[in-house]
Amino acid sequence: MKDIKLTALIPPDLLQQFQDGFSEFTGMASLITDENGVPVTIGSGFTDFCTNLTRKSAIGCKRCEQCDKNGALETYRNKKPTVYRCHAGLIDYASPIIVNGKVIGSFIGGQVRTDPIDREAMTAIANDMQIDPEVYISAAEKTKILPAKVIEKAAEFLYEMAHMLSELAYTNYLALTQSRKMENAARSQSAYIMDMSINMEKNVNEWISLAKEAVGSGNKDLMETAIKGMISKSGDVRSIIGDTVDYIRMSGGEVELKETVYSPRELLMLTAGNIKNTVKEKALSLNIKIDDTVPQHLLGDPGKIGQILNKIIMGAIAYSESPAIMMKALCRKESYSSIMDIEIIINGAKIPREVTDSLNDYFTGRSADDVIVRNAGSYLSPPLTAVLAKQMSGRLEAENDENGECEFKLSIPQLEVRE
Repeated sequence: MKDIKLTALIPPDLLQQFQDGFSEFTGMASLITDENGVPVTIGSGFTDFCTNLTRKSAIGCKRCEQCDKNGALETYRNKKPTVYRCHAGLIDYASPIIVNGKVIGSFIGGQVRTDPIDREAMTAIANDMQIDPEVYISAAEKTKILPAKVIEKAAEFLYEMAHMLSELAYTNYLALTQSRKMENAARSQSAYIMDMSINMEKNVNEWISLAKEAVGSGNKDLMETAIKGMISKSGDVRSIIGDTVDYIRMSGGEVELKETVYSPRELLMLTAGNIKNTVKEKALSLNIKIDDTVPQHLLGDPGKIGQILNKIIMGAIAYSESPAIMMKALCRKESYSSIMDIEIIINGAKIPREVTDSLNDYFTGRSADDVIVRNAGSYLSPPLTAVLAKQMSGRLEAENDENGECEFKLSIPQLEVRE
């Protein structure tokens, strides 16, 4: 871990996109550095005061790097955004980018002020860096004056983005370490990481689009709405990252089943309730039918079963405006176990055929792991749901017709528990 650098885990161009989007939205400068405070991107929205004067001085540049590093470390210690005054008198804020508890970089923003320039203090700073005080003060006076609340809100948003970059870096770190352990799985993982990166870039571009619209309008209410929308987008990205981490771990045999006695009825009701609460804005019809063959209690891993059901249904919702969904459960005996079959019938969801076909091919042996990964949808996450089902000795099948009806069937062997 000690020799892994930020730019080895996240491509510099993707870091630059995050940074540019943040700067365009807030109207403030931003920069991403390595663990030593050395920039790994080109500064976005930088002031002339910082770029052409302070950082052009050897003394000033060294102090800037130390400020950037100290601000990020302070955030790491306090677990909240850090707003601080830099050595040159401007207000900055920072958040660390962390992998496995180690700070590998910093996301910095600011180069603004809340107060008028202190000419005496600024003269002393300029002399110390061997810069003409009058030129230095003139450039300082051109920096933006903003209310403290605006700066704090921007710092909180930057903290969100730095946290997401940390998760992305951690995901890629896992992919690197896992692929070294499992050469056979490396190709599949690389394909999935590529798929995740494409979705990540798509979300970043949507962020930048929202930012431009908000900044261009000059409307504070619209900017507030845009912030909420961008944070919502961060949830989509985190979901993609979370699925990727789970997939890498499971494909490396690191899945741990947590078997417990549970009620199938309660599991389905809880899953449906959580989904309805998540998608209140859509006209969603979600019904449950439980056959008499389903026992009161089974022994299995309800958490992972619920995760599969949630992924399938949330994916269907993403492909439609107002789907009608039916969950049906029944049980059948097979040798010593009870096979629980959960059918999810979806009307009104136009799920691409290649997504469902690749899922079926995965279980029939007609498809290698990398094929299902290439056909992965960002919502249904076939690699994750398929591997989860397979790890529980189960199957997941899908049928998709031209009229917008899709049916998924999850079959998981469980043990019946009799009171």
